[in-house]
Amino acid sequence: MTRIGLALTFALVALSGLSQPARAQDQKAGIAAAVNPKAQSQPPNEKMQILKVGQNVIRNERITTQNEGQVQLLFVDGSTLTLGPNSEIVIDEYVYDPKTKTGSMTTTVAAGLLRYVGGKISKTNPVNFNTPSGVITVRGGIGIIRVNRRPSGTAEGDPAKSQ
Repeated sequence: MTRIGLALTFALVALSGLSQPARAQDQKAGIAAAVNPKAQSQPPNEKMQILKVGQNVIRNERITTQNEGQVQLLFVDGSTLTLGPNSEIVIDEYVYDPKTKTGSMTTTVAAGLLRYVGGKISKTNPVNFNTPSGVITVRGGIGIIRVNRRPSGTAEGDPAKSQ
């Protein structure tokens, strides 16, 4: 093999490693701290599964609760997100640097009632909750968000109540 061929092969191998998806551990946003049995999660590119206490939750994971389900998620920055019955969210973005105690978080709320208690991220940056009616931001506090699911399956956001 020529030097150019060897260099090209090395470059392709190095670049292919960059395009590989990050491991779930690298994407860890937090854990399921409390779970009522009627709750499920769906990590990206995986099937829906029963959510269990202590299970990692990651970026782009869908969390749903049924009629009797409830979940409390504890994030790496110390924030918590509690979902009531008949809720559905997706953790769109979660980035946190423990050295600088900064990061960002964006969650899509499709339906349900949830309570967010801010952690280190929300002390310096607003945390965003996308709803069908708009974006709700919480900075350094507590937010309660309710999104009603319309009969056709689409959701309608209620005004958020923040403390």
